[in-house]
Amino acid sequence: MGRSRIRTSLIAAAVAVALAAPVAAHAARISYVVDAGVEHDDNVRLDAVEPDSQVIMRAGVGFVATQEGSTVQAVVTGRADYRHFEEGVDNGVEGVLSAYLNWVMVPERLSFAIQDELELQAIDRFAPDSPDNRQQVNVLSLGPNFLFHVGDTLQGRLEARYIDTHAEVTDEFNSNRIGAALRVAKAFDENSSLGVNAQWTDVDYDQDLVARDHERIDLYAHYVRVLANTDYAIDAGYSRLDYDDGERRTGPLLRLEAGWRPGERTRLSLALVDQFSDAADTALIEGVADRSAASIPEGVLVDDSAVIASAYREQRVSFAWAYSGERLGWRVQPYAQRLRYIDAQQPDEEVQGVLLGLDYRFRPDLTLRAWAGGERVDYTLLDAQEDTRRAGLTLEKHWTRHWSTSLSYFRYERDSDILADVHQNIWYIWMSYSNRPR
Repeated sequence: MGRSRIRTSLIAAAVAVALAAPVAAHAARISYVVDAGVEHDDNVRLDAVEPDSQVIMRAGVGFVATQEGSTVQAVVTGRADYRHFEEGVDNGVEGVLSAYLNWVMVPERLSFAIQDELELQAIDRFAPDSPDNRQQVNVLSLGPNFLFHVGDTLQGRLEARYIDTHAEVTDEFNSNRIGAALRVAKAFDENSSLGVNAQWTDVDYDQDLVARDHERIDLYAHYVRVLANTDYAIDAGYSRLDYDDGERRTGPLLRLEAGWRPGERTRLSLALVDQFSDAADTALIEGVADRSAASIPEGVLVDDSAVIASAYREQRVSFAWAYSGERLGWRVQPYAQRLRYIDAQQPDEEVQGVLLGLDYRFRPDLTLRAWAGGERVDYTLLDAQEDTRRAGLTLEKHWTRHWSTSLSYFRYERDSDILADVHQNIWYIWMSYSNRPR
């Protein structure tokens, strides 16, 4: 596994270096954090019968680099963590990276875009989240953008993309994709716009026994309106998947994001999704290219689900209620999701959950952060159910503008009809240095 992990990490590292070079030349803003500490994990392998308790030495570095110039616009965030175990588990480095660069070759006419997403995901979705059940997954997208005008009021954009997907262990995810998109938009005023989009993608898997090669077509309208206390964006249209073996799937494409600010510090938001998707699409959509305020990753997190090559029908709704005060901030987010995989060997999922977060600042230099989450997953074809509960606390003390120490606790519980029930407790104390005051 080690050799493959190095290969995948180098793909993302090469993109990061390529992005950082022009960024540095144009005085980009670069922030980083270096930290090291000691962790105690009472169940490293999430074993229900013989828990393995270990003291783990950790060191990590996280960064974010941004550039907003007339020629180069770039955002790169990443983190790498090294863990040294007492015994029985291989020491090693795990990392995540999200990078986006747009190079303007001819102003208002031609640009070239690169996006790279390196994630850490589970190998087996039904096995415990142990160090032996993790792999690096990389999605790289690149291609030109041609800009044009239709009359005096319409702006057009023609995109061409090559996309490479690579998983360290799950070879059936590996693929080469080519795509094109035509987008035409009209701005009614500075607060609202309407666009029409046509997209085509051809997906060619290296191995097509698990997931089949196919073409996908999306046609949809995109409307955005932003006011003082409300904002919303709507995508509405149609999608079609044509498989090489002759099968065809069609369905609506609907995406809605709406927000309301009843007070200066309070925000309510709603998100609805009904669409075809797959793991590569999700990685690119959730990547840094669509983040308005990129930040340094706080840790190398394992995705909740394993990477799956099959396309699926996704239906999701989530609601969030957030408050941000001078001392106190909190967030409540219930959600529900249904996934219907097109390739029959993948069990469908129905998910319900809630996320809770709380921040409290005792003093300007002392902050407590708490969070909790609960989720229930029903695997309909397996007639099985899995409940997971997670909770954490972090107390952070700033000694100077750059140096701080933190103590955190994490609790994990799983009740499953597929796996044995397990629980885990993690304590972690560390010191960190930031090149910019936090």
